[in-house]
Amino acid sequence: MKGESGKGNILFRSLNRKIQVLFAVIFILAVAGLQIGMFATLQKGIENKYTQELNQTTSLIVELVRTYVNTSVRNYLIGRAESVKGMVAFNYTQFQEGKLTEAEARKRVSDLILDPVGGKVGVTGYLAGVSGKGILAIHPKTPGADASGHEFMRKATAMKNGYLEYDWKNTGETVARAKAGGMSYFEPWDLIIWASSYKNEFFNLLDLSSLEATLQDIRIGKRGYAFVMDGKGNLLMHPTLKGKNILDDQDEKGVYYARQMIELQDGLISYSLAGESAKDESLTRFTRYADLDLIVGTKVYYEDINGLLTSALRFGIISALIALVVANILVYLLVSRLTKPITLMRKLADAVAQGDLSGRVPIQSTDEIGTMAINFNELVDAMEGIITRLKSSSSELFMAVQELSVSSQEITTTSNQQAAAVKEIVSTMEDSDQLSKSIAGRIREVSAIANSTKAVVEQGDRKVSLILDKMREIRSSNDGTIRGIKTLGEKINSIWDIVNIINGIADQTKIIAFNAELEAAAAGPAGKNFQIVAAEIRRLADSTVVSTGEIKNKINEIQHSSDHLIIASEEGTTRIQEGGSISEELRNMFGDIRSSSEISAASAEKIALSISQQVTAFEQILLTLRQISEGIDNFVATTKATVKFAGSLKEMANGMQGIVQTYKVGSHG
Repeated sequence: MKGESGKGNILFRSLNRKIQVLFAVIFILAVAGLQIGMFATLQKGIENKYTQELNQTTSLIVELVRTYVNTSVRNYLIGRAESVKGMVAFNYTQFQEGKLTEAEARKRVSDLILDPVGGKVGVTGYLAGVSGKGILAIHPKTPGADASGHEFMRKATAMKNGYLEYDWKNTGETVARAKAGGMSYFEPWDLIIWASSYKNEFFNLLDLSSLEATLQDIRIGKRGYAFVMDGKGNLLMHPTLKGKNILDDQDEKGVYYARQMIELQDGLISYSLAGESAKDESLTRFTRYADLDLIVGTKVYYEDINGLLTSALRFGIISALIALVVANILVYLLVSRLTKPITLMRKLADAVAQGDLSGRVPIQSTDEIGTMAINFNELVDAMEGIITRLKSSSSELFMAVQELSVSSQEITTTSNQQAAAVKEIVSTMEDSDQLSKSIAGRIREVSAIANSTKAVVEQGDRKVSLILDKMREIRSSNDGTIRGIKTLGEKINSIWDIVNIINGIADQTKIIAFNAELEAAAAGPAGKNFQIVAAEIRRLADSTVVSTGEIKNKINEIQHSSDHLIIASEEGTTRIQEGGSISEELRNMFGDIRSSSEISAASAEKIALSISQQVTAFEQILLTLRQISEGIDNFVATTKATVKFAGSLKEMANGMQGIVQTYKVGSHG
């Protein structure tokens, strides 16, 4: 008993220590989270406060610079215009007094305004004289030009005296910039004296001492200050670095912070200069004053921001440590009181672990520990009931498992036989499916051949029709030829008549020529020439007779040839008629073949369609059989697993019977 008591005390102290450690960890995490949240909120609030102050101060400085610059520029330009107006009035007085002509007075005014040195305003600005209608009467670059179309010039001619700001770009420039002009009107010559220049060229002409003194008095936190930098990185106003160019300066991370401000033009950046300690890290708010191309900024150091945070964090840590010590003492006392019933439950739990379910925990309170004791007793009661039921049902389970094992063996045998039979059916169906596909392929080939034969027959039928048409044309042509030959025979007969007439004329000519020769001979020498002519006429008549004889021979030959040609043409007509009859018979035969090929092609297509449907049906049957085969295989695997599981259940039932026999059940109801 002493050993168990010592063991219980050790466990009690271990539990108490664990609860204290766990409470301390939770307390520390909670306090740390609270402190971190408070620190982050406080830091954000203070940083937002300083950021807001930087924004307000920067805006105030920009407005201060804008007001100072605008006032200074306005006074400067109006002063220059008034000064030149005084010189114009002096020359006008000289003209009025007769000391100068008006042309000389105007020439002096023009020289004064266009003087390269005296007429210069800022860097690129100048003096000019403008008429009341907007004509550039005196101008260093575009004299005589009409500027009345510009809005600013319309305002200037309406004002005549005063100050005007507008956007402008000089000849040769690509970007318009803010420009300012001061005006003073000299009425006698209708001349507005104009002094103008870009605003960003006035900064070096202004007296900034009072503005700089005002900026040096601005402090943000203990060390924060305001500064002004031009677009090239020169510090124009700074508490300690005035006149220095910081364009190439880098912070401790290698960032060119001045270039970053010039590039961004407006924003908030944080940096620490190279070589400075961490406490010198600062937050800078900057913005660009576009009129003079200036960067106006305000700066605050994080050392000032974090000063309040450090004090608050120190106070929070000390308070948390004190609270942790007090809370740990209270937890120790509370755990000591609460763990006594838990120790008793532990002892009973050890007895239950040894198989003794007869013990129960006495109920001494109604708090959570008492509820835990009630639940513990109910758990032991439930375990006792379970063990009792297990004893009665373990034997029944054992018998059921034996029967399940025998049934599973029988099912496995039957399933194997069914699986083998289905696989044989699947194999047979696969062979049938392949045969059906082969037949379908052959039928498709037959259908293709039938369609090809049909096309060939149709083409042959068209050729025979063309032959018949050509035979008809040949027959018609041959008939025309025969008619032409007969007509030619008739013409030849007409030629015979003409030849006979020519022969008659030739014979008469010969007689006349002979008589003429006789008369010429009787005439003596006087008729000699006539005799010669008569002889020639008789010789010509003889030649004519000979020629007509040859013509007769040729006509006879032509007649014989014409007769033979008529006979041959008539025989050709007979042959053409016979060829036409044969072509008609051939055309009828092609028609019969075409009808047969159409019927064959249609039948082949129907057979191919039927075979395709049969192949599809075989594939569906084969797919179904394969699914059945897979299902039987899965069932066989399942029954094998069931047999194996039944064996395991049998072993488990034996083990459970051995276990439940070790428990001792009491008489608690």
